[in-house]
Amino acid sequence: MIRIAVCDDDFPTTELIERLILETQRNFTRKIEVSIFYSGESFTKAIQEACAFDIIFMDIEMADMDGIKAGYVLRGNDENDLVQLIYVSSHDEYHLQLFDVQPSGFIKKPIDSEIFKQKLISTIEKVIRKLQQGKKNFLSLQQKGKEILIPYRNIIYLESNRRRIILYSCKDQHDYYSTLNEEEQKLPVSDFVRIHQSYIVNFYFIKEISNQGVILLNGEALPISAKYSADFKKKYLKFRGSLVG
Repeated sequence: MIRIAVCDDDFPTTELIERLILETQRNFTRKIEVSIFYSGESFTKAIQEACAFDIIFMDIEMADMDGIKAGYVLRGNDENDLVQLIYVSSHDEYHLQLFDVQPSGFIKKPIDSEIFKQKLISTIEKVIRKLQQGKKNFLSLQQKGKEILIPYRNIIYLESNRRRIILYSCKDQHDYYSTLNEEEQKLPVSDFVRIHQSYIVNFYFIKEISNQGVILLNGEALPISAKYSADFKKKYLKFRGSLVG
């Protein structure tokens, strides 16, 4: 799925951009999802914990928080470096101010539909290439009918209890329906390892290792089963070697 945000306080503009985006859907097999924000404040609130969007169309001149300030909030998190930020404005004198927020493009108002679609298609193609290169940094999970994106770097470990998963992160925990085998396929093998039928651990949160298990940075102890012991040791040595290199 390609997630696109539109942030503009002008209703006719957001309506036009949303229509043009949805018309572009026929060019791609991946589903395109559009979220609309009518202020910089509502947008920055939505990305407070993590940015779920691949592409953002941002107006510049908005009341209270303008698009440039919202762009600084977005880029303030290094995890958002790959997000494609495109400004849409009738004013083109802001180019120098936009330099630090690394925009991926600028579309001038009034919007020319064909120019907009050309820019959108090329940007979506770029996003798809990056996703295929494995540069997605979030684990996607379904909880209470909503999709939640958890940054990989915040995940401490996952625990399985029959058909339910409990994900423990730096900030909170999430309980949802899945299996550890399914979640294991989604996680980068360079950072996560299966240590037990019931546990997957993030290498970065391992403090100590013993023959019986691992001690995490938060003090928790998790067992290593005989089935996964040899594979765990091999992968952990590779992980430590990558840190030294």
